[in-house]
Amino acid sequence: MKRCPKCNRAESDDSLAFCRADGTRLLSDSGFVSESAGTLKLGSAPVTGEAGTRILPQEGATTDEALSRDTAPTTMLDRQRLGSGTRQLDEPKLRRVAVIVAALIAVALTASAYLYLSRGKSAAAKNSIAVLPFQNASGDPNMEYLSDGISENIINSLSQLSNVRVVARTTMFSFKGKDADPRAVGRQLGVDAVLTGRVVQRGDTLSIQADLLNVSDGSQTWGEQYNRKLTDLVALQGEIARDVSNKLRLKLSGADEQKLTKTYTANPEAHQLYLKGLFYRNKFNMIYTETSVRHF
Repeated sequence: MKRCPKCNRAESDDSLAFCRADGTRLLSDSGFVSESAGTLKLGSAPVTGEAGTRILPQEGATTDEALSRDTAPTTMLDRQRLGSGTRQLDEPKLRRVAVIVAALIAVALTASAYLYLSRGKSAAAKNSIAVLPFQNASGDPNMEYLSDGISENIINSLSQLSNVRVVARTTMFSFKGKDADPRAVGRQLGVDAVLTGRVVQRGDTLSIQADLLNVSDGSQTWGEQYNRKLTDLVALQGEIARDVSNKLRLKLSGADEQKLTKTYTANPEAHQLYLKGLFYRNKFNMIYTETSVRHF
């Protein structure tokens, strides 16, 4: 017969090596000694007992082997304790992984927010614009007054709107004749959009190309080519100003609409003389003063 030294369970089956209750190695009744009986002897060395029972070494086993077997984790509780120790060692790694994941999520959220706001800003109303002097693409220097006059009239029309900031004519004409990058000009002046254009006159036919640039991303918000008779120039300038304000997504009142389409003369010849008078006056040179007055 064998007996468990921990739970004192007796097993009549001598072929069993371990206790069916707690897995402890079974001892024969002759090798089972309670610690209450005093001290236990392993070989020739006395071992003072703890509360409970101890296992005497099997025949032929060394003292080290006996102690190793006696202190091995044999119960589920022992294994759980060892497992919790391993988990405690892994906790710093888990914290580092959690910090890295949190940082990646924060970066992703920041990038998403930036893209969302950038798109929103691109689609939102622009409240500032710079009108670069339109280019005279006719090949005739005598038509310079026309491209300058159209640019100035568009600036004057847009500047009458209360909800948009328009860069002054004197500032914009400082870029005339220079191969300036519209986006760089827009950044320099701190505006949302830049309007560029070119004017071509062939006989009594006038062709104007106007393009609106979004300064934030360099994209073209809008572009249009207008082909009209030279006699329609007065109405055409108001049409371009109105189209630009619509592409800027500005909410115009009835009064604002009237300001954009307001004309001071219905006579196309008088309007061209007026533009020539402005052209020579803006040279700020006494040589052209008399010419300017004569056109006016």
